[in-house]
Amino acid sequence: MKTLNTLLLLLLLSSCQSTGLKIGNLDVGRLVNQGVKLWDANNIDQQQEVQFGQNISAVLLGVRPLHKNKAINRYVNNVGMWLAMHSSRPDLPWQFGVIDSDAINAFAAPGGFVFITSSMLQQLNSEAELAAVLAHEISHVTLQHHLTAIKDGALRSAVTETLFVSADAYQANTGADRKKREYAAWAKTVTNAAQDLYSKGLDREDELMADKVGLALLARAGYDPFAFISSLQVVEAIAADDSSLALLYKTHPKPSERIFSLQANLADVEQFPGVVLTERFQQVLTGE
Repeated sequence: MKTLNTLLLLLLLSSCQSTGLKIGNLDVGRLVNQGVKLWDANNIDQQQEVQFGQNISAVLLGVRPLHKNKAINRYVNNVGMWLAMHSSRPDLPWQFGVIDSDAINAFAAPGGFVFITSSMLQQLNSEAELAAVLAHEISHVTLQHHLTAIKDGALRSAVTETLFVSADAYQANTGADRKKREYAAWAKTVTNAAQDLYSKGLDREDELMADKVGLALLARAGYDPFAFISSLQVVEAIAADDSSLALLYKTHPKPSERIFSLQANLADVEQFPGVVLTERFQQVLTGE
């Protein structure tokens, strides 16, 4: 969780003013202001994917910080890591955390960064349901849905060198006085990308595919696969006009549609009973 906490510090870099923003000999600030496209989105390697995800995570954590309860964050991270070990990309530097927010939602960023909101966590009934939510987000990462959105042009205007360069790199390459350092180009580019990813959402087909892959991952990790359905039913039971669901419903198909889409896949995993772990989940959340 230390890595997630340090991401908050990156957000401070967007609060100062600077000129001469360069990476090596490349004047990124000037080019970004001119709207120049500097990156071939089809050639993003894993290192760049992770940096992109880290920068996006910094934006997410700048809007809402991590939950202060370290035990809950540690628990969610442990469940997420167990799932990630059974995914198709166990080698990513996975990080999981709980965002302190009244919104009922969960998010993933490229490279292995996954978050669930505290309000979503409170709605769930068991560790298996928590694992179901995380498995869906993990699947977005393993399927590279966010990177595909870039390659397909949804975010192409934001694909510049800035998006894949850390704030620390900007700090190391500026000649401005420390008090006047401002990495506005970095912050603006990453923030715009985050807004596109999380306010507009991914394609409906991407969400349904993440459900299918997530269901298989849930079963493979030893959890009751039917917890995937019950986790969606939890959301479905909340009034659709509840403001806490506004972003979730804006960016995802309705739970009923997602459950219907999974019916055929349930037959493939129903022979794996798996665990539910209700008591352990409740003990962590209540601190007992």
